[in-house]
Amino acid sequence: MAPARLLIVAAAGCLVVALALRGSDPDRTLFLAINGAAWQWLPAALPSCLTILGHGLSAVMVLSPMLIRKAGVLLAGVCAAPVALLLSRLPKALIDSPRPAAVLDAASVHITGMRLAGHNSFPSGHSITAFLVAGVVIAAGGRDRNRPFTLIAILLAACAVALSRIAVGAHWPSDTLAGAGLGLLAAAAGVQVQQRWLSGASRPSMRPALAVLVFGCAIELARLDLGYPLARPFQLALAVFGALMAAIALWRHFTEHRAQTRAGG
Repeated sequence: MAPARLLIVAAAGCLVVALALRGSDPDRTLFLAINGAAWQWLPAALPSCLTILGHGLSAVMVLSPMLIRKAGVLLAGVCAAPVALLLSRLPKALIDSPRPAAVLDAASVHITGMRLAGHNSFPSGHSITAFLVAGVVIAAGGRDRNRPFTLIAILLAACAVALSRIAVGAHWPSDTLAGAGLGLLAAAAGVQVQQRWLSGASRPSMRPALAVLVFGCAIELARLDLGYPLARPFQLALAVFGALMAAIALWRHFTEHRAQTRAGG
């Protein structure tokens, strides 16, 4: 099965389960179990660090190493971003879905970072972002001998980000499952756009533009208050990492261009 079709099948499965679970007693029970276990067993800063990985700017940092070897993967993620934004904002605007803190007793919900109590819980935008990143790497990353380990690692990371939204008290399990499905759909759309119409844009000549984009996102990520003070050092480290990847990509591009110019001269 083609990678994009595999993403669509997996997305459909996530969405079916999410819709079946949404608003049910098992959804509430599962939320309380995960939220309570995270509060009891995990280091205090870990859920906050995981949850900011689901921010769009953080996703760019995570994909920034692709600038050096597989710029097409980063470009597919950029193409998927508008689709992901639409798939996140539209259901939130149309569906009245109270967040856990809006309906559960305050003593039973452990909140980390900002307290979200609106009626825009469905779906989880951070989960959409996490599975968008996983999806584009799976579908556009190509093949290498370490690919099975890479895929397992990135899927586990995406699941950890989704679970962190429950751990910080922001979303129901059904929200995160729906986010996973919609993120995979966005990834499939982004990969199709990149491979069918923008395949030439992944050539080395486009890497400076993508590097500038990454650098700009790194500056913005360092500047923003994402509402999770325990993760602030990690947030800054992500921004520095992305800026470093952008600088390396630019340096390599101009070094190679200079070498080609001298060889041609």
